[in-house]
Amino acid sequence: MQPQAVTLIIEEHRALATVLRALRRSVDKARKSGEPPDFDELRAMLFYMDEMAARVHHANESELLFPLIRERCPALWPVLDRLLAEHGRGESAVRDLEHSLMAWQVMGDERREAFELMLGAYIEGYLGHMEVEESYVLPVAMDYLSAEDWSELDAAFTRQRGALEGSMTRGHRELFDRIVSNQLPT
Repeated sequence: MQPQAVTLIIEEHRALATVLRALRRSVDKARKSGEPPDFDELRAMLFYMDEMAARVHHANESELLFPLIRERCPALWPVLDRLLAEHGRGESAVRDLEHSLMAWQVMGDERREAFELMLGAYIEGYLGHMEVEESYVLPVAMDYLSAEDWSELDAAFTRQRGALEGSMTRGHRELFDRIVSNQLPT
């Protein structure tokens, strides 16, 4: 049976991947139509990526899971170091995207390509990051962490979730639902 912590990480990855695909679809749709995108919708998606990744998802990994893996499996340190560095760069990457989006909105199509290139790199990088976690880090963790370790992690994830069950997670869940409903194929 898969530990609850792993299930939560994978569920969060699915939600983040859904928003990344919605970002790409929205930008692609605007390019194909020749019309400006819904800039507010794009900002909302970038906001979701920033808030959910930094405040919830990365905190679970960086503060709870990775230190335990680091303790139990020193051979994985270089991979964990890379993933932690990517977590650190995530916030600035979203801020750069928000700035580039604003430039496109206020300066016009001359700034579209720069945003599209930056967004493409961000999406591919983030999807690759999650793939490394799911295909490599989590399976290694499953091998090296004990049942007691997983029980402690599950409890820590649950405590953290409980602390976040207020308006932040509810608001993020509502934002995710709006993003998904606005991005359904027509």
